[in-house]
Amino acid sequence: MKNKLLLIWTLALVNSFGLMAQSSPLYPTDYLSPEFHANRRMALKEKLSDKGMAVFFAAQVRVRNNDITYQYAQNKNFYYLTGLDEPNAVLFLFKNPVTVLGKTGTEFIFLQNRDPFKELWTGKILGVEGYKEKSKMEHVFTNDKLSPTTLPLAQVDSVYSLYRTEGIFGKYERREEPLTRMANMLDSLVLAQNKALAQRSTMAIMSQLRGIKQAEEIALIKKAAEISVLGHNDVMRAIKPGMKEFQAQAIMEYHFKNQGSEYTGYPSINGAAGNACVLHYITNLKEIQSGELLLSDCAAEYHGYSADVTRTVPANGKFSEAQKQIYEIVLQAQDAGIAACKAGLPFSGVDAASRAVVNAGLIKLGIAANEKEARKYFPHGTSHHLGLDVHDLGPRVLAAGVVLTVEPGIYIPAGSNCDKKWWDIGVRIEDDILVTQDAPINLSAGSPRSVVEIEKMTKGKSIFK
Repeated sequence: MKNKLLLIWTLALVNSFGLMAQSSPLYPTDYLSPEFHANRRMALKEKLSDKGMAVFFAAQVRVRNNDITYQYAQNKNFYYLTGLDEPNAVLFLFKNPVTVLGKTGTEFIFLQNRDPFKELWTGKILGVEGYKEKSKMEHVFTNDKLSPTTLPLAQVDSVYSLYRTEGIFGKYERREEPLTRMANMLDSLVLAQNKALAQRSTMAIMSQLRGIKQAEEIALIKKAAEISVLGHNDVMRAIKPGMKEFQAQAIMEYHFKNQGSEYTGYPSINGAAGNACVLHYITNLKEIQSGELLLSDCAAEYHGYSADVTRTVPANGKFSEAQKQIYEIVLQAQDAGIAACKAGLPFSGVDAASRAVVNAGLIKLGIAANEKEARKYFPHGTSHHLGLDVHDLGPRVLAAGVVLTVEPGIYIPAGSNCDKKWWDIGVRIEDDILVTQDAPINLSAGSPRSVVEIEKMTKGKSIFK
């Protein structure tokens, strides 16, 4: 009887694992939904003129050396509107319905066709049918269908794009994608119509749309921040004199990748002592000595959305008195900046609040004689918008749904005009803040910020220690 019951229990357990395996997805499912991208296209189309046409290009593959390419990263505006993570594609949006290749609507995407030989080397291409299955795009064509007669330019009086020309797409605005084969092809299509079209930038429109995050976006930024926090906390636990800066980087990026991050949000910054005073230091080769601080500005990107987190930690687990004094000023400045992250207040007010604390603190310690001199030790802005780009698009007035960083810092390189006890101290504390109708929310609050909490964390157990 016991054996029979054991057999029944075992079969039930096996079946339950089988059901779990069937219901558990083999790949991540928490990407932005097709409805999200469709909603964003609708919001953009509403901002076009009646006879306007908006054009967005996919990023192209970039060569690293010889026949080796960089890991592909999609143009963020294009991804925001399409969800497509492939090159060689172009999106056209219209305010009012037009007819393209016999199909009437307001949105048309042209993308690369399936190619069995290419897919053997680099993986599956969605193609028309594959993209239709995962999107709510009105009309989908292969990019070989574009010709001088494809676009209904007789019904268009203006083109919205980030590209600027003497013609239409001959130059690019700001730091958007350089001209590609597809951009040149589109230019030839317009010129073939022999029609002058007004040029309008999509920058302002995209800033309005991308600056206010939707619920799905906030969830992904929060996930990226939580992944980033795991790396920062383990570096605090693992740090010790003799560790190399690149070993701190390796610990960070292990946790990012282990949690499903596809990329780092930006090149990892891990600078000890004087290297912490280099704002975008990415060499990460120095051996960290006892008595030095390690500034780690590292974050994960998750499904296209980046976090941005910085912590500054003593190598031997204990801040010196001078280090502690500088750190406390930066922490107070960050608290003041976070408090200024309220809907309806100016974006610039965050910097003003943080900078006032830093200025007063440096003057009180005798490191700076006045606010102008204090600027040398805090030379960057306190905040930037955060999202699909680590330096994202966003409004000048804060509103519910805005996500921004608050990252004051003090950097005193050797040779500075102050007491030598302050030299080679570099401190930055950075967190990712969600503006709401009520109090701001710190999305990266899972990593300690105070001196006491950090010193306690350094005594913990790391998987690398």
